[in-house]
Amino acid sequence: MKTLLGTELDYTEQRKAFASFVHRFTRQHVPQWAKKEWKDGKPYPLQFDSDADWLAHTRFHVTSGGKLSESNDFCESSPTWPDNPELRREDF
Repeated sequence: MKTLLGTELDYTEQRKAFASFVHRFTRQHVPQWAKKEWKDGKPYPLQFDSDADWLAHTRFHVTSGGKLSESNDFCESSPTWPDNPELRREDF
């Protein structure tokens, strides 16, 4: 199945992605799980600087017409760790 970066989706599909993938952790969108303490008592590290950053680093399964696939309910993200550069991997 074809995948596209979130930045390659049209505006409507980007809005659908925001509504469908509610566990992303950005400065603009903080899910419930990220409000809890991490195992060492520290806050979870921020995964993406913004929702736009999340779109730029996330691939979505799409139909041949470029619409989000309804048969795949997952996406593939590469966190940018804006506040924790030590977490970034060089092999992406």
